[in-house]
Amino acid sequence: MFFFFYLLLIFGSAVFIWCFFFEPRRYQINRYPITLKKKLGRPLRILHLSDIHFARPDKQISRLFDQLAAEQYDFIFATGDIIDCKRGINPCIINFKKLKARLGFFLVFGNHDYYDYHLRDVIKLNFRRGYPKTLQPVELFEKRLNEIKVRVLKNQTSEIKDAGVSLLVHGLDDPTTGKANIRLAMENFDSDKVNLLLTHTIDAFLEIGEGDIDLSFSGHSHGGQIRFPGIGAIITHTQMGPPFASGIKSLKGAICSISQGLGASRFFFMRMLCPPEAIILEVRGKD
Repeated sequence: MFFFFYLLLIFGSAVFIWCFFFEPRRYQINRYPITLKKKLGRPLRILHLSDIHFARPDKQISRLFDQLAAEQYDFIFATGDIIDCKRGINPCIINFKKLKARLGFFLVFGNHDYYDYHLRDVIKLNFRRGYPKTLQPVELFEKRLNEIKVRVLKNQTSEIKDAGVSLLVHGLDDPTTGKANIRLAMENFDSDKVNLLLTHTIDAFLEIGEGDIDLSFSGHSHGGQIRFPGIGAIITHTQMGPPFASGIKSLKGAICSISQGLGASRFFFMRMLCPPEAIILEVRGKD
């Protein structure tokens, strides 16, 4: 009996060390080829970043961004929870400044970009709705992003023409804090053009019609952050549930890139069987 308890203690300690000290730093760059149902003027390479939760200078995340900066992109899309607290603004700007995109770097905010979640908030609000008392300096953050040519979309659309094709980038403000307005964000929707959607959470599709979006980008769920063998994610914080916690999915005629995120709250950063990721999409149009 004592021997069994001893083995269990060793195993539990090993899992704890792995989940807190190794897997949260096991950054992956996952690449996916996808084909849209509409024509493109040329193939697009898109870097999708989400849920980085910058909180302080970090050599390991900086090395990852050096690696990402070595590649070329047509678009860079960041889908919320970029910072975790005010101290994360400078590391964010330093690392984002390394990245270049031919057609633009676009970003939408998430709940952590609007609110600073302290330990009491993480415990108190993890299983019910509500917002922390501490606000993030979101205007300062947006100003710093604009200075390095990162465009923040808050229920707005940006149209980009590339090789004779019009691309509409719809940016939905954070749905989880009630700032989203899908009608305003999709005001310039045109079914004859390629429609891309940036949203912090995949739950935005609960208000989107069939065929409205060709390609979407989201995060928020962290892929569940903790997954169990044979079961997967238990908690996703989305209404769409575990099937849409992460990965490349099809939904209402759209191809959806759902990121596991690169970070997590500074007070709950453990991961299990759900490594942090950056996503690179190689996008081709209909022949």
